[in-house]
Amino acid sequence: MKVTLFMAMSLNGIIARKNGDEDFLSHDNWNSLSELVKSFQNFIIGRKTFEAVKKWDEGYNFDDFKDAKKIIVSRNQNYKLDEGYILASNPKEALEILKDNGFNKILITGGSGLNSSFAKENLIDEVILNVESVIIGEGIPLFSSNDFDLNLKLVDVKKLSNDIVRLHYKVTK
Repeated sequence: MKVTLFMAMSLNGIIARKNGDEDFLSHDNWNSLSELVKSFQNFIIGRKTFEAVKKWDEGYNFDDFKDAKKIIVSRNQNYKLDEGYILASNPKEALEILKDNGFNKILITGGSGLNSSFAKENLIDEVILNVESVIIGEGIPLFSSNDFDLNLKLVDVKKLSNDIVRLHYKVTK
């Protein structure tokens, strides 16, 4: 099974403002996520990311990924999800759910705490970062503070638009 972390972020590694807003990320980044979800047919996100995206404008909603298995990771096992979402209590359980549903490629797409949880358990095989041409002074980082290292090997660099560079890494284990 191959687990891929995909995130869009500022040049200095911020994935959202302190209040969860991602207004500095362009529509092209949502299109990139949409393409990956279509390819993987699944994704795993954290509860905070799920709640933040629910508040976004029309056209930017996880509900739009109707054919994808959508896993929300939350420590609160009583958390009420919308129809079409599956609750998992930790990264390994989320992966097991998708594995049991026949998936051998898994997409993780945030947030900071979830990314760190997967990294700490050495569950990430590759990292794809869309880097937007902006620097944000304060906000939520790509990974929350935690005790882990990810050793990476650069696989590819692509210019996606005038303002976005995609960095693709393989995690060396």
